[in-house]
Amino acid sequence: MEIEAIRCRIQMRVAMMIALIAFSSSFAGDVYRSYEEAKAIWERNRGTAAYQDYSAAFSQFNNHFHLDEKDGCYALAPGPVNLMLIITQPENSEFAVIAKVLSDVDNAKSRCFQNSYSGIQTKVPPFLPFVLQLTMN
Repeated sequence: MEIEAIRCRIQMRVAMMIALIAFSSSFAGDVYRSYEEAKAIWERNRGTAAYQDYSAAFSQFNNHFHLDEKDGCYALAPGPVNLMLIITQPENSEFAVIAKVLSDVDNAKSRCFQNSYSGIQTKVPPFLPFVLQLTMN
């Protein structure tokens, strides 16, 4: 009887963990399925003081760690690549994370930048999810 109760509790915990993982991993993707959707959110927020302050801080962070240069992405294709970084904060984490990177083009350069930025931990933005725009020339 006691073993059955323990087994039931374990099964419930596993089911809850699976649901939580599915919800967290799909959140950024569900809200921002495309570059255009993320761009619309960015356009609404880019003029705010909160966006400007966070963008400046992220730029310093990016420049300090040379995030845009670390994988040699610039040399992979000609022309600019516009990125929308979707920043979220995992539960019980003191840092935010770049959960998704969307691009206006699909080429080796854009895929390289997507791989370079995806999963990077950063300072928590003033609101979540936060869409940060970068242009890579």
